[in-house]
Amino acid sequence: MELEYGEKVKLDSKDRKILEQMQKNCRQTIAEIAKNTKLPRDVVVYRIKKLEQLKVIRAHHTLLNPQRLGYPLYVYVLFSCYNLNPEDEIKLVNYLKSYKKIIYVAKNSGEFDFTIGVCSKDYKEFDETVREIRQKFPDTIKDIKVTPVIQEYKYDWMVDLISIDKRGKNEKN
Repeated sequence: MELEYGEKVKLDSKDRKILEQMQKNCRQTIAEIAKNTKLPRDVVVYRIKKLEQLKVIRAHHTLLNPQRLGYPLYVYVLFSCYNLNPEDEIKLVNYLKSYKKIIYVAKNSGEFDFTIGVCSKDYKEFDETVREIRQKFPDTIKDIKVTPVIQEYKYDWMVDLISIDKRGKNEKN
């Protein structure tokens, strides 16, 4: 899924209430969201469709626990690249996106050009994955940095962003 930039979408309190409910539990039924937000069911349906069309809602997904699935090693790998031309960048990104053990791919600004998240059963499997990528793109990848994840404390909880008021202060504080 490609991140799309564009004009900021203005959210009202109804949109915020709906998004907060969806972030808490995207498996809620429309009826449950309507009840929890005190909005009519058809208003909830209309607004969710509108938020999807405006690409405020990019996807509905389940957050899996890799350790429980037999992948106890979750590592962020940061790549710095030689001067990438657009064609080589597309090849690299497409390869990374197609690699089954890579569950996160992002283009960065700064010292490192890309970050990937790799799930592995052990360090040997992780090392093989990174070696394969480096061997496939020896003229592209200049350097890597590896940061294993020990514990996740917060992830994709953007409901906090929608509760920030116009003055830039968090309403919960």
